Amino acid sequence: MYEVIICTISSGRVQRKRFDNWDAAWACSDKWLAKNKKSRTYTVSVERVEQPVKVKTTGRSISA
Repeated sequence: MYEVIICTISSGRVQRKRFDNWDAAWACSDKWLAKNKKSRTYTVSVERVEQPVKVKTTGRSISA
């Protein structure tokens, strides 16, 4: 999986968007960078992230 990290410079707000493939992540990154051409409002990066492990629980749940 790939994650696009968008940081708003003035406020420090961070947005994270996950994608299954490299091309989709870079397309999103390019869209944000196009918004950023005139004024340096955002920093944008693309990172590879490991897919979280899915834990399947079986059995009974404890009830009070």
